[in-house]
Amino acid sequence: MKIRTYFPAMQFWNVPNLLTTLSVMTGFISIVLLFNDKLTGAFTSYAITILLDRLDGVVARRFEQSSTFGQQLDSLADVINFCLYPPLYVGLFYGFTTLWMLPFLLLFLMAGIWRLAYFNISGMQQVDQNVYFKGIPTTVCASWFLITFALLHISKLNLDIKLIILCLFFLLTAIFMVSAIPYPKNGFATKLLYVLVPGSVILVWL
Repeated sequence: MKIRTYFPAMQFWNVPNLLTTLSVMTGFISIVLLFNDKLTGAFTSYAITILLDRLDGVVARRFEQSSTFGQQLDSLADVINFCLYPPLYVGLFYGFTTLWMLPFLLLFLMAGIWRLAYFNISGMQQVDQNVYFKGIPTTVCASWFLITFALLHISKLNLDIKLIILCLFFLLTAIFMVSAIPYPKNGFATKLLYVLVPGSVILVWL
C-alpha cells in the first residue's frame, strides 16, 4: 500500500519543498549554535538558511515543481526564519534584560508576519518587463540584519549605541516590509546581497 495513504502530505515531497524544509532546519541549528555561544557557526548556518530560501524558488521554477503546498510551506518557513529568528538573535546575544528593546523586536516580528500574509494575497506586480515586490521582502530584511549584526559585532562601538542602531534597523525594516515601496525581484539590490551576505560571515570568522 502506498505510503501516501497514511501520510498524505508526502505526496508533495520534491526537491524544492525539501530545500524549504532544510532552510528551517539550518535556521534552527543557527539558533542552537548562538545559544551555545558559537557565533561563527551560527552566522554560517543562518547564511545557508538565506541561500536555501533563494534556491527553493529557483529549483521549483526550473523543474516546474511549483505548487500551492510549496507556496504555503515557503511562507511558513519565512515566518520562522526571517520574522522570528532576527529578534531571537538579538535577544540571545545581548540578553533579554534590555526590555526597552522589546517593542522594536515585536514590531519587526509583527510587520514580517503581516507582510507575508499580504504577499500571499497580492503576490507580485509587473511593470513592463520588470517584476516587483510590493514592500521589501522578509528575506531581504533578514539578509541586511545579518550584515548589520556582523558589522556591529566587529565594531568597537559602545554597547548602548549598538542596541540603538539595531532598534532603528528593526523599526525601519518593519516600516519597509509593510509599505508600498516597489522592490525589483532580481534587481541590483538583490544581487548585491550575494556578495554582502557571504562577506558578513567572513567578517565574523576573522
